Amino acid sequence: MSRRLLIGVIIADCHIDFQCEILRGIITQAFKSSCDIAVIAPLHDFSVHSVHKDAEKSVFDLILSDSIDGLIYDRNTFHDEDICRYIDNICKRSEKPVMLLDHNGHNSFETTSVDDREAFEIITDHLINVHGYKKIYCLTGPKNTFSGEERLAGYKSSMKKHGIDIGRNWCEYGDFWTEAPKKYAKRILSGELERPEAVVCGNDVMAITLTKLFTDAGIRVPEDIAVTGYDASIEGYQSTPSITSYSRPNFQLGAESVRRLYRIITGKICSRVPNENGELRLGESCGCAENPGLRHNIQRNISINSRFESQLLYGDMLFDITNADNIATFADRLDNYTYFLHKMRRVRICLTRSYIDSTVDKNAEELSFRAGDDMKVVLAKSAIWRESENRGFFSSSDLLPDYSEERSYPSAFFISPLHYNNNFFGYCAVSFGKEPRSFSSLYIKWINYVNVALEQVRIKAVTKRTVLNTSRALLYDHITGLLNRSGIEQEFATKLSAGAGNSFIECAAFELHGLKKAYYQSGEEKSNSIMAAFAKNLRSCIRGKEICGAWASQTLCVISPESGRAEAIYNELCGKIKETQFSGDENCNIDFSVGVCGLEITPSADLSDAMYKATVNRVFTYTISEPTSNPQFEKLCLLRNRIKKNPELPWSISEIAESLYLSKSYLQKIYKSYFGRSIIEEMIQFRIENAKTLLSQTDMTVTEISRECGYSSYNYFVRQFRSSEGCSPSDYRDEQKRKAEENEG
Repeated sequence: MSRRLLIGVIIADCHIDFQCEILRGIITQAFKSSCDIAVIAPLHDFSVHSVHKDAEKSVFDLILSDSIDGLIYDRNTFHDEDICRYIDNICKRSEKPVMLLDHNGHNSFETTSVDDREAFEIITDHLINVHGYKKIYCLTGPKNTFSGEERLAGYKSSMKKHGIDIGRNWCEYGDFWTEAPKKYAKRILSGELERPEAVVCGNDVMAITLTKLFTDAGIRVPEDIAVTGYDASIEGYQSTPSITSYSRPNFQLGAESVRRLYRIITGKICSRVPNENGELRLGESCGCAENPGLRHNIQRNISINSRFESQLLYGDMLFDITNADNIATFADRLDNYTYFLHKMRRVRICLTRSYIDSTVDKNAEELSFRAGDDMKVVLAKSAIWRESENRGFFSSSDLLPDYSEERSYPSAFFISPLHYNNNFFGYCAVSFGKEPRSFSSLYIKWINYVNVALEQVRIKAVTKRTVLNTSRALLYDHITGLLNRSGIEQEFATKLSAGAGNSFIECAAFELHGLKKAYYQSGEEKSNSIMAAFAKNLRSCIRGKEICGAWASQTLCVISPESGRAEAIYNELCGKIKETQFSGDENCNIDFSVGVCGLEITPSADLSDAMYKATVNRVFTYTISEPTSNPQFEKLCLLRNRIKKNPELPWSISEIAESLYLSKSYLQKIYKSYFGRSIIEEMIQFRIENAKTLLSQTDMTVTEISRECGYSSYNYFVRQFRSSEGCSPSDYRDEQKRKAEENEG
């Protein structure tokens, strides 16, 4: 089965009726067109700033996922221009087609809009034809916005149709919020504006605010002034008096955005879902009687949500899940509370590898997130039973493992961030199956409980490690991080008591004679840095059953159950140390010697005596090489070999030149004379060769490969690859697959 198109939706406030209707249209049309949906749904609209809320913007990195084919972006739901610009930039970087909703004048993206003009004309017609009002004012949306101008045009069209001249001060631009109606009411109450018979407002929020201000001032609504709204929100119907409004065709807006985006992506036209046009919703604010059936349905839904909210608030969920001290226990306990997600069909708790590591064996100052990071599903739950989540790690570029599964039906998931302050843990994904609906405000409270619990799991793990590390710290050397003498002796005794079965061990002592010279020349800090780097290289040479530690201030040791290991370790270590002279702080190219002593394991075996004999019995000595007839060439060969092995590192010409005691210009001149290319040209070529190997031999995404090869910018990687190979990375991979298939055939 070929992969379905995956449409990403960027939208805030998914629990609000207005957005719910748009999402219902998007999901319904996507399902009819056999497309998957991934709603990137932050829990806040960024109108209020805090460390916790601002950290949610990390979830927008999912826009860069290679799995997403196109984006629907409701820019109007984000109430801060900075976050809008941030999302705009990510959308542009993704190079995916983007469809805006009701947003005109954007230079980079397409837009889909619905007709507010006719709807607003219907509301104004109602006030004129049914109630006989003529002196009708209009408080529309912001100036130069598509929705604000369209609603104003609808009002003017109705007034003109009925032959009513509009006064000079009858029309006013608003803000779709509370500040504009406050100023407008003040002007009417002060007499600056003559009292109208009715006011048509651009949305329910402004109508509710205006009604309350009139009522508080002793003006009766609708007896003295009638007021109407727009958008038909639940809040408008709950207010006193209930607001006459218009149910905007938001369903159709969402559906049409999918159809237009589908055509841009595929070049094909998909079948249209049945229209669900808007309609006038009567309330008491214009003088009409409200619909009792509608009020009953609204009150019923509110009652259901309130009951669940009460259970969540006064129940044991928060106390239960925050008492977990590891991820497995947390997932088991959270499993008992997924019933709070009304009509949920599937839910996945996906955590980053960095978060999981932080609860096991690593401390992290800050847990960040970006597209391509490894994720793991720690809780997979359907509406009925717990599903198996033993899938290992997956790339966040895939969003969810569910999108890669073989399915006979499309899926829609709401993906919301999991985090606490500036620490990003992962994301929660919830699906409502075949029903095109969104989550309620209860979901936000539920996730906030989950966030608190995940932070507690992390804190408990850090605390536990701190206590453990305090006791273990007495057994480790603070410079090298290796076992100190006490730790070595304790580890040795533990292995003996475990019955390893060895009758003989080899003790190798590594004495760093060059440390004293480094200390007098460069000071204690440099000396300690060399010691730590030397220990790191030595540790990388040992095998599983061997013990490596710091026996004395300038002596490291290796205890091995195998004979002859000292020589093998020495040879391997020499190669590693020679290469460190080009690595700045990791340079540990100093004089050292290796002594060896064998020890038979008997009840009277003395490890201290064996280590003393090893320091006396020197068998290998490493001395920094004297200059040859062409010292630069040997050093540059080693440098070139190191760049070839690690092209992804951030190589700096200045740092390399400084380590070789050469000027930058002279270094680049002799390097090119020896090898025919500059250091930067060689590094780029080595990176491209590495990328070609990964493209041909792995399933890594192009984004992952770009990072693996040392590129912080995906677009820069693609440009360099195209410049070198004459094609894009994706085209190169396709060509290699084609050649492989031909060879197999």
